[in-house]
Amino acid sequence: MPIKAFVFDCGGVLLRDGDLTPYEQWGQRLRLEPDELAARLWQGEIWAQAECGRLSDGEFWRQMGVALGLDEAEAERLRSDLWSTWVVDERVLALIDRLRERHPVWMLSNATDALEELLAEHYGVADRFARILNSARLGIAKPDPAIFEHLLDQLKLPPGEVVFVDDRAENVTAAASMGMHVIWYIHAAELERQLRPYLSNGQGDTQGAANQSRADTAGSEDDGAID
Repeated sequence: MPIKAFVFDCGGVLLRDGDLTPYEQWGQRLRLEPDELAARLWQGEIWAQAECGRLSDGEFWRQMGVALGLDEAEAERLRSDLWSTWVVDERVLALIDRLRERHPVWMLSNATDALEELLAEHYGVADRFARILNSARLGIAKPDPAIFEHLLDQLKLPPGEVVFVDDRAENVTAAASMGMHVIWYIHAAELERQLRPYLSNGQGDTQGAANQSRADTAGSEDDGAID
């Protein structure tokens, strides 16, 4: 069955950790270790509500500021500083551009309702994707099977004709259980190796090149505002 579309995660794949100094600086100010600050921000109930659209991006940061003992101006500075830690992985972006020459490329991301604006205005990559599906606008987040069902419905393709790329094991596992081909993102060089059959003139081995969850390899450790 030929591959007809590719779907990429955002945070941890296209956007990667850059300079993490702001986590250290804010952690010192709040008397938290950087990892503890990241966990408070991205693994708690406030984030769970925001990524499913029950809180706007602004309300997420307002509530998080209150939880951390910050006023609104300080919470906005925290938001700005932490967004600055994300950078576009140019090697991944180049692979996306090569795929776009022959296939539609979509994005499926868990994020707040600020994602599209940030990708367009801050990172300048929104136009690389035929569609951006954002959990905050859908009301469901990965790895809920419902979000993958929605993706396939929007693509109007059977799962066997779609390749999904993500850095989180639970998301890759959920997509694979739907019958999609999957690539567990580890780093750009490995991604390029697995995509190589689709970057050439031929379709490549659809049963081998992309249909692997890399269960024997550790996944990415990136945590952040989008994934």
